[in-house]
Amino acid sequence: MKKWLGWLKTARGGPWLLALCCCAAALLLLPLGSQSSAMTQEEKRISDTLSHIAGAGSIRVSIYYAQETAAFGSGGKTPVGAGIVAQGAGDIGVRLNLMRAAQTLLGLDASQVDVFLMEDP
Repeated sequence: MKKWLGWLKTARGGPWLLALCCCAAALLLLPLGSQSSAMTQEEKRISDTLSHIAGAGSIRVSIYYAQETAAFGSGGKTPVGAGIVAQGAGDIGVRLNLMRAAQTLLGLDASQVDVFLMEDP
């Protein structure tokens, strides 16, 4: 590696080539896309609704769906679980209210909804 870097520095235009290679390596190390941080419209809607619960604060919701099968169903997505991260989840009353609301909004059982405390920014 040292030999290769030495060659780049001495080659004509080497510093520019070295900078280009470093930029390319940095881009390869970045996560591809922002899919993990993007919320769907339904997740945004549920987050907005849950954020109006007293003491909830800022909310992030992730909804997990069953694998779609077009053979017998209408092709719609069926939620099978939800994860909620909330600023106010440290309070047990707020946590229970968030769970109950998510169960109602998504048609899930209590075992399918998890509520977690959001870390301080």
